[in-house]
Amino acid sequence: MQSMQTLVIKFSDSPPQPGLPGTRLARIAAAEVRSELVKNNCSVVVEPRKQSVCRRGNQGNALAWFHADSLQLRGEWAPSARRSALTDCRSNTVILMSALARGNFYRPIPDFIDWFDGIFDSSVADRYADLLAASRSGATEQQLSAALDVATRYAAVDTGAIEGLYTVDRGFTRTIATQAAAWEATLEQKGARAVGAINDALGAYEYVLDASTRAVEISEVWIRELHSIICKSQDTYTVYTEIGAQERPLPLGEYKSMPNSPTNRATGEIHQYAPVLETAPEMHRLVEQLRSESFLAAHPVLQAAYAHYAYVCIHPFPDGNGRVARALASVYLYRQPGVPLVVFADQRNAYLDALEKADDGDPADFVTFIEARVLDAVGIVRSHLQRAGITMDSSVRRISAFFGGTGISEETLAAAARLRKAIADGTNSFLASLDLPAQLVRGVVSSVHPGPRPSAPEGYRSIGKNGEFALHASASWPMKFQIYRGMQIFVRDPGHTGPDFVCVPSRGGEALEVWHRELAPTVSETLRLKLEPWVEYQAGLLLAEVESKVS
Repeated sequence: MQSMQTLVIKFSDSPPQPGLPGTRLARIAAAEVRSELVKNNCSVVVEPRKQSVCRRGNQGNALAWFHADSLQLRGEWAPSARRSALTDCRSNTVILMSALARGNFYRPIPDFIDWFDGIFDSSVADRYADLLAASRSGATEQQLSAALDVATRYAAVDTGAIEGLYTVDRGFTRTIATQAAAWEATLEQKGARAVGAINDALGAYEYVLDASTRAVEISEVWIRELHSIICKSQDTYTVYTEIGAQERPLPLGEYKSMPNSPTNRATGEIHQYAPVLETAPEMHRLVEQLRSESFLAAHPVLQAAYAHYAYVCIHPFPDGNGRVARALASVYLYRQPGVPLVVFADQRNAYLDALEKADDGDPADFVTFIEARVLDAVGIVRSHLQRAGITMDSSVRRISAFFGGTGISEETLAAAARLRKAIADGTNSFLASLDLPAQLVRGVVSSVHPGPRPSAPEGYRSIGKNGEFALHASASWPMKFQIYRGMQIFVRDPGHTGPDFVCVPSRGGEALEVWHRELAPTVSETLRLKLEPWVEYQAGLLLAEVESKVS
């Protein structure tokens, strides 16, 4: 079935609008009008003096046209019985609508009530909205704001990439959206244009969110301002002409003054957006539709899909229309379920395919696409709200303290290693000097041992396994036993006063306190002097335990 087309014939002495078939410089008589219709394969008898005429085309499809003096008229045609409103008909214009028109003309946006004639099953979307509401009820305002900010940044980062302003991948988007480590440096690497466009988009989504929470009524003025914000840093836009690409100034918030219908380079087919002279009337109609009772009573997914689709049909600004459309759709989704429209750059092909089907009169796929993006955005926000419910800082600190070694300088770790070696060497030397039987194995072991481990004193933290060792004694005959006296070196926390290191025995005796100056650049003689008696004492405690075993 051919798509409904619009043929505009001007009765005017003014210059014609480029790209509108049937436009003439001079006043056209009724016979000439008939001639123009025949050229476009439209069989109809035109009677310009009457307000409206309905004749049957030779294919049996009704063709309706309206005289310029009639305003806000509606036409119906078989077999689909769909309706299309005609507004702001000037005194020099005749608008004809026909399924027989072969030309590629702009089609006025449909009324919302006629746009989607299918049945939208909102059960899944409503369930996700309820799940998000439940997640929000258990979160703080700060957590809610943080989770929503993540989703908004996802939307803002990729909205410009969809239009080719810059390139992104999911890793880049995730880094910026979640403000992961070094995200600002990652953003800067994309260049000034990308940084400006993303910041513009973030400002635009703040503007949209404010409008949604305050229930601001959407108007042409509001949409113009949205365009000004989302394109704030963009000075020019690219126009492709017969002589190649040209850069032209981008007037912010001003409707187009030249046609912006794109040409498919592969097929040569022109996708018609609203002509310049019809842009303002069509935007007026769009706003009326967004305020209509049927629209306001509709499901937010349908509201977002229609607002987006109808807006891009018009394409009112020279550039930035895709970004504005996604932000406009977000107004209705911010209200319910409470998320923006998030379309990722790698979803662009599916996105455009769905829009193309909507252009062909079947918006079902586009509605489904928008619904899927809403469900995805709800999932993102819920995941971040769930994560916000767990405070991991204290757990990380305790785990790090248990395993040790995190956030400690290499210089400090090297000094701790010298201290451990000095204690081990001193202990082994002393135990070897004693007249003990060969069956008694004794010394310092640095591997993980089964004996008890000391706890970190207040103001100190572990350096991990590199700070752990034990005085060990064992025998296999005539009695089998193993004894471990655990030792652990701890380093001082920043801001805590006291010695830089302490070596704490697991049981018995005081900790050995050591200053960094006693270990750098080498073990000082002062340390050796206090280390020797401390080591001999700890060795004595070990031998006392051996004695208790053999007695």
